[in-house]
Amino acid sequence: AEKTPEQWQDDALSSILSVTLDGSNTKRQGRRCLAAVASELRDEGKATLITKATMERVLVARLEPDEVAASGVGVFDYLLGSWRAVRTVIDNLSGAKGKALDASVREARVGVLRDLQALLVSYMGLTLQVPDMFARVGRPGQRTIVDALLAEPADDDAAKAAVSELLVELIARFAEDGLPEVLAPIVGELGLRSLARSNRSLLQPGFRRLLEALETLTAHRELAQAFVHMTTFDPAECSGRRMQTGTALGVFLGFSAFPSADEAIVQTYYADAPERSALDCDALHAGLRNTVQFLQAALFQICDRLVRAGADERAMLTRYTLRVLATNARRSGMQADATKVVDDGFADNLACVWLRLSEPFTNDPQLRRIARVDADWPATRTMRSADAGGLNDEQGQIASFWRELTRINADKQLVDAYLERRQEGEAATAAAPAGFISDCFFATAAALHLGPMSTIAQYIEKLSSLARFKREIARIQAAPELLPPAQRATLPAAVQRWNAQLADMKREKIALEAQILDPRRLNSILVFYRFAMCFLLRLVDARAAFPHAGPFAMPAEGSGEAEVPETWAMLPQFIVEDVIEFVVFLTTHAPDTLIDSTAQMGGGSDEQLRTFDDVLPLFAVVFLARPAYICSPHLKSKLVDVLHMLTYRDPREDGDYVDTLGGNILGLVRLHPAINRFQQSLDTNSIARSYLVPALLRLYVDIERTGSHTQFYDKFNVRYHIARTLRSLWARGQSYVEATRRFFMQQGGTEQSTTTGSLRKDQQVIEEFVARLMTDATYLLDESLSKLAIIRDIEKRQADTAAGIGGDTEAAESREQMEATAQRLQEAERMAQSFVLLAHETVHMLAYLSKLVPRPFQAGEVVDRLASMLNYNLKQLAGPKCSNLRVRDMKERFSFNPRVLLSEITSVYLHLGLASKASHNQAAVDKFVTAVVNDDRSYSADLFQEAYTILERLSLKDADSLEMLLEFAGKCKGAKVDSKVIDYLESEAPDEYLDPLLASLITDPVRLPTSGNIMDLSAIKGQLLSDPRDPFNRAPLTIDMLEPMPELKEEISKWRAQKVAEYQQLPK
Repeated sequence: AEKTPEQWQDDALSSILSVTLDGSNTKRQGRRCLAAVASELRDEGKATLITKATMERVLVARLEPDEVAASGVGVFDYLLGSWRAVRTVIDNLSGAKGKALDASVREARVGVLRDLQALLVSYMGLTLQVPDMFARVGRPGQRTIVDALLAEPADDDAAKAAVSELLVELIARFAEDGLPEVLAPIVGELGLRSLARSNRSLLQPGFRRLLEALETLTAHRELAQAFVHMTTFDPAECSGRRMQTGTALGVFLGFSAFPSADEAIVQTYYADAPERSALDCDALHAGLRNTVQFLQAALFQICDRLVRAGADERAMLTRYTLRVLATNARRSGMQADATKVVDDGFADNLACVWLRLSEPFTNDPQLRRIARVDADWPATRTMRSADAGGLNDEQGQIASFWRELTRINADKQLVDAYLERRQEGEAATAAAPAGFISDCFFATAAALHLGPMSTIAQYIEKLSSLARFKREIARIQAAPELLPPAQRATLPAAVQRWNAQLADMKREKIALEAQILDPRRLNSILVFYRFAMCFLLRLVDARAAFPHAGPFAMPAEGSGEAEVPETWAMLPQFIVEDVIEFVVFLTTHAPDTLIDSTAQMGGGSDEQLRTFDDVLPLFAVVFLARPAYICSPHLKSKLVDVLHMLTYRDPREDGDYVDTLGGNILGLVRLHPAINRFQQSLDTNSIARSYLVPALLRLYVDIERTGSHTQFYDKFNVRYHIARTLRSLWARGQSYVEATRRFFMQQGGTEQSTTTGSLRKDQQVIEEFVARLMTDATYLLDESLSKLAIIRDIEKRQADTAAGIGGDTEAAESREQMEATAQRLQEAERMAQSFVLLAHETVHMLAYLSKLVPRPFQAGEVVDRLASMLNYNLKQLAGPKCSNLRVRDMKERFSFNPRVLLSEITSVYLHLGLASKASHNQAAVDKFVTAVVNDDRSYSADLFQEAYTILERLSLKDADSLEMLLEFAGKCKGAKVDSKVIDYLESEAPDEYLDPLLASLITDPVRLPTSGNIMDLSAIKGQLLSDPRDPFNRAPLTIDMLEPMPELKEEISKWRAQKVAEYQQLPK
C-alpha cells in the first residue's frame, strides 16, 4: 500500500536523523529511540511520527546532553552527518529515482527535506555561535570544518566538497544573524593550527594548506565581510607582539622565512652555505624566495578580498594595520626588545601586502592619481574617530602614534598647535571623506618603515658585527704575546670556538640575504618610493603640479627664511628618511635594482618619469638646494651619501691633482654601470647643472653643527663626501666648473640668480666656506702628520727591539706596557686611515678652488691664517724633519702620498701669490705674499728652495710651474724687507689703534655691539666665521651686527701715512 505523506516523512526523517519514536520497530534498530518525545506526543493525542511538524522537537531531544553522551558522537558531527544525508535524499528525489513520483508528491517531499536541511544548518551555526548550549562530546564544529578544509583531496574529497557547500548555506542563513560569530571559531581553529610548531616552518607544507583554507573562507564576499567584524580580528586588549599571536589575521601574517623565526632555515637549509659558491647560494635563495612569494601572494589575496568586501571593511583593515604599527613603533628604535614587538616576518609580510594594495596607483608610469594623496592625512584621518569618518581606535593609540612622530620641519609644540587648529576647523565644517588612496599610501609608507626598513637596519648592523668579530679574531691571533699566559695556553681552543661562532654568523647573514636582497621585493619597494619621491616633489613644486603640467619648477627661497608650507613641515620625517636610506642601501648592497627596467617604470618623458634616471637625481638636488625644507642634518648628509656613491670615483684612480704631473693609472677599478648612468642623468638635468654645485658648497658650511654628540667628527665625513662628489663633477664637464665659478664670483648680480635668495647671504656662505675649508685643512693635516709620526716612532722601536738593538741597557717592556703600546699604535693607525684621506681631499679642493677662484682665499679675514697653515705644512713636508713622516707601506696602509700633498700645497702659493688671469688683483696678491712672510713661526725662504729640489727631482711639476715657484720665493724675499714697516707701525701705535686680540694695527675698525670692544674687520670676521660669538663675553654675534667706525678709520689712515713717512726718513 502507498504510504501517506506522514508515513513517508517518518521513515525518511527517522533514517536521516538516525532516531526513532517506535522502539519496537525492528527495521529501525540501531537508531536512538527518543521515548520521552514519543510519550509526550501520545499524551498530547498525536501520532508518534517524525514529521515536518515534529522534526525540530525531535532534533532538540536528540541534542540533549544525555542522548549525545550515549551516542558518543559530537553534536556538530551528528548534525553534519544528518545534513549530508538529507542532501543525498534530495539529490535522489531530484534525479532518476524521483521521476517515477508524481510531480506534486516529489515537490512536497523535497520541501520537507529542505526545511530539515535549513533546520540542521541553523543548529550547526548555533553550535559555532554558542557552543555552551550543547554537550561537549566529540569534535567541536570548527575542528570538523577545519579538518575538512585541510584534508588532502585524496583523503576525503567528499567531506571537503560538503564543507564548501555547507559554508554557502551558513552564509545564506546567518548573513543577517551573526555570521561573524559563526566564522570566528573556524578562523580561530585555523589560527591554532597555524601556531603549531609543525606548521610554522616554511620548509614544511603545512602552512600552505592553512593559507589555502583561509583563502577558501574569504573567497566568499559575505565571509570576507564577516572576517573583519569578528571580535578576534582586532581585539582592543591586543597590542605589540600580541597583534601577531592574538589576532585572527596576525597568526597568518606571522609565517616567516626569516632566520629569527625558524632556526631550521639557518641550521638545516643553509647548514653548509658558508662553504658553498655564490652560485649555489643563489640557487638556495631562489627556492626559499619562491616559497615566500607564494606566502605573500596568498596573504595579499586574503587582504585584497577584505578590502573589496566593502567600505567599512576596508576601513577596519586599515585601522587594524595602523594599530599594529602604532603599538609596535619600538621596532624602528635602537635595540628593541624582540619579544615585545612583532617579528621580522610579520612586519615584512604586512608591508608586502600593502605594497601590493598600493600598486594600482604607484605602478602607473604617469602617476595619474598622485593628486589624490592628501598630504594632510596624518593630521586629519588618524586623529578622527571612526564615528567622525576617521581611523583612530577607541584607545587613541593610532592618533598618539602619528601625533608623536618626528616631523620633517616642525617641533612638538608646533605640531600640537597645528593639530589643534585642524580639529577646530573640522568641528566647524563637515570633514570631507578621505579616499583609500591616501589611506593606502600612508599605511604602506608606515608599514615599510617598521618592516623592511627596520630589517635592513638590522642587516647592516649584522654586517658590522660580523666584520668587527673577524677583525678582533685576527688581531688576537696576530699578537698572542699580549695575552696573559693562561689565556695564551687556551688560545687554539678559543680560536676554534670563535671560528664556529663566525660560521653561525655567516649562515645567519646568508639566510637573511634571501629576504633582504630578494630582487622582486626590492623592485616593489623602489617603485613605491618612486611614487613617494614624486609626491614629495609635488608638494614643493612652485606650481604644485609635478609631475604633470610641465617640468619641475624650483621653489623660490626668498630673501629671508624659506617659506616652507605648513603641510610639508608637518609630514612625518620617516617618509623622507626611508626614501633616502633605501637608496643608500641599494647603492651599497643591490645596485642592480636601481637600473632594473621593472623598477624604472616611466619612459623618460615629462609625463613618464623614470625612477633612477629622472626622479632620483631631481629629488636629491632639489632638497639639497633648498635646505630649509628638511630640518635634519642627518638626512641632508644622507643625500650627500647618495650623490657620492652614484658619482663615485675610486681614490686609487685619482689622476687630476692640481698642477701635478703623473697620477694614478685609470681603469684599475671596475665600477657599476649605475654610476655612469646617474652621472649622465645629472649632466642632462638643467636643475642639477644650475643648483647642485652651489648646494654642495653651501652644505659644506651648514654641516658644521649636526646636533649630534659626534658632530665634530661627523662633519668631516660629510665634507669628504662633498669634496669627492665635487671632484667627480668637475672632472665630468665644464658646466659644473662654470657653475662653481659663477657662485664664487657672484656673476649673476641679481637676487634671482643667487643660491640662498640674497646676494648678501650668498657672500656669507662663500666667506664661511673658505673659512671652514681652511680650518679643516689645518686640523686634518696636523692630525694626519702627527699620527703618522707616532706610528713611525712605535714601529721603529718595535723593529729595533725585534732586531736586538738597544742591548741590556733597555729594560724589557712588561706585558701591560706592550699591550698599551699596541693599543696606542692601533688607535693611531685607525685615526691616520681616516684623517689622511680627509686631509688629501681637503688640500686638493683648496688647490683646485684657489686656482679657479683665488679672490675669496685672498680676503683679509682668512689670508693670515691660510698663509700660516701653508707655511707650517710646507715645513713638515719639505723641512729638515720631513723624513719623520716616512711610514712603512704608507700609501697602501693609509693612502698617504706626501709627494702629492707637497705639490698641491705649493700650487696654492702660486695661485694666490702670483698675478694671473684668475688672480689679477695685484693688491690681493701682495697681501697674500705679505701674510706668508709675516708668519714668524714657520716661514723660511730656504723651504721654497727645498720644495723646488724635491718637486724637480721627483718630476712632480713641469718647468713652468717650477719657474713660477722660484718667482714666488723671490717675491717673498722682497716682501720680508717691507714687513719691517709693519713692525715699526705696530711698535709706535697707541693701544686704541691695535686689535685687542691680535695686537696688530687696525685698518678697518668696527665696534662689537655685544661687548663694546673695537677690532679690525678682517680679524673679527675670521673669528666669527668659525665661531659666531663675541670673543670677549661669548655672546651671540654675527658679521651683519658689526658697527663700522668711519671716523676712526680715517684717523688711523692719516696716522699711518704720517708714520710711514717718518720711517722712510730713518737711517737704514
